[in-house]
Amino acid sequence: MKNSIESRSQNTIAVFIDFENIYYSSLNNYGEEPDLMIIRNLCEKKGGIASIQAFGDWVRFNDQIGSLQTSGIQPVFTPLSRSEKSSADTYICVYAMKLFMQNENINTLILVTGDRDFIPLLNELRSLGKNTYLMGVPGSIARDLVNVADGIIEYKPEKIKHQESKSLQTPQKKLNEQIRDSVIALLKKEKRKVNVATIGIMIKRENPTFNHKEFGYEKLSHFLDGFPEIKIEYDEDKLVAYANLIK
Repeated sequence: MKNSIESRSQNTIAVFIDFENIYYSSLNNYGEEPDLMIIRNLCEKKGGIASIQAFGDWVRFNDQIGSLQTSGIQPVFTPLSRSEKSSADTYICVYAMKLFMQNENINTLILVTGDRDFIPLLNELRSLGKNTYLMGVPGSIARDLVNVADGIIEYKPEKIKHQESKSLQTPQKKLNEQIRDSVIALLKKEKRKVNVATIGIMIKRENPTFNHKEFGYEKLSHFLDGFPEIKIEYDEDKLVAYANLIK
């Protein structure tokens, strides 16, 4: 126990948050936005935080800036590319290498993401003798990324409701039908597959109290897959889910 306390007190940490990644992972798996104070508190258990920054498109996530600042997290704007892909990974890699090269006293990186694109960054920092930790939603971190990190910190909300599948009561049936109709309307409008987390944002906007776990599903993608009109597809790492209409 003494060695653990001494090790923690000697750690000076830089935290880099891939906001879009943790936001959508939390929404898809827990049905709610990530709790930023939980993220900060988990990081503080590893040592003293010298820098904590969240990288994202703050035009899209403008309503999250207040929560970031309240949690003592500095937002760093990373605009979308022309193809509307997040550029956060590029910015994080540049900022991280610059910070660690200019501050020898910072010896630990906590990277809040599940994106495999950060493998070169972790390898480079480990070659410099730095400690590297990943934080993310269990099951949402690329396996290849896990293999090159020194440790994993699991992000979970303080209270997670786990309910077994059950017969839906009348109010639930009505809500279930409303959500199905809204999702189908969105997919017909888009005429393409849509990120399940994006659908989750729409559902929460229309039904703020909705939680897929109350319907007996561990993930939002599983809930949506229960509709016969909708099919769910995954990316190559089985981490990002997309919904499309069955033709």
